[in-house]
Order: sequence, then structure tokens, then C-alpha cells
Amino acid sequence: MKKILAILLAAAMIIALTGCVGGASYEVKNATSDEEAAEIKADNYTKDYDGLISYLLDKGYIYNYMYSTADDSKEELTSEVYYDIIGANNGIRYYFTDKKTFVEIYDFSGEQNETAKKVIEDVKDDGKFRAIDAGDELTGVLSKSGKYMIIYNASNKYEYDKITDELENW
Repeated sequence: MKKILAILLAAAMIIALTGCVGGASYEVKNATSDEEAAEIKADNYTKDYDGLISYLLDKGYIYNYMYSTADDSKEELTSEVYYDIIGANNGIRYYFTDKKTFVEIYDFSGEQNETAKKVIEDVKDDGKFRAIDAGDELTGVLSKSGKYMIIYNASNKYEYDKITDELENW
């Protein structure tokens, strides 16, 4: 019952957030130029959950905020996720500026319960899993170590290759 309520609350929050964007024009501001991003090396980051997120942010693959082109106000592009539903130790969602497209980053580096083991095994088998039995099938990519997973809403046309290729370093 708790899991169902948590999922319903998360869905309500997503619907509410998508309505907030309205017709305003937003953009992300990457503090790192393309040349600087090319110089950022995974070897300079800790090989843990926080290091992976810092690296992806510094490379400009994900963003914390988007800014209004009208008044430079900012809107957060992250949200908490119920990572325990899939047995992860930690997790976060990063939206793109359309507030519909997202990637989620999960940490499975600690002790894994049966749920975590099943999710990881499903992703290893065919790159997909279900967070709950009746839920939608999600697309996931595991890091080389198997400790970190990135999932995304695969129905969208964004390129995820840059982000998922980086998992080779973790």
C-alpha cells in the first residue's frame, strides 16, 4: 500500500510540475564550454554515486536548473525519486527543459536486497525492468561495475549515448 501511494504521489507531483512551465521560454546555462568539457576526464572524479553525478553535471550532460529567457529566474530540474522501490540506496531524477524527458541515476553500491538483485538482473538481460509488477517497463543501463544505473523514458528522441557511454568509467 505504501508503494502504491508513493507512486501516486510522485505521478501527481510530475503532473503539477509540468503545468508550471506553461508557455515561458527556458534554457540551460552550461558553465563549461565544449572545449572545456572535452578536457574533463572521468579519472579526476571519485568512482562513487556523487562522483558520477558531479562528472555528468560538469560535462553538461545533465543540469540542476533551467533559466527563463524573459527574466533570468530559475527553475529546478531535479526531483527526488523513490529509489527504495527498486532496492537502490540512493537516486535522483534530472529533467530536460521540456520537463517531460528525464534521466534517473541510481546507486546500488551497498548491500542489495532481492528487489535490487531482480532489477539489476532484468537490466543485464534485456535493458528493461518494471519498478512495480503492474507498472510501465523502463529502460535502464548499468555501469561497468554494476553499482550504478541510469534509466530514462525511452519513448523520447533525446540522445542518451553520451550519458550512458560514461558508465564505462564507473
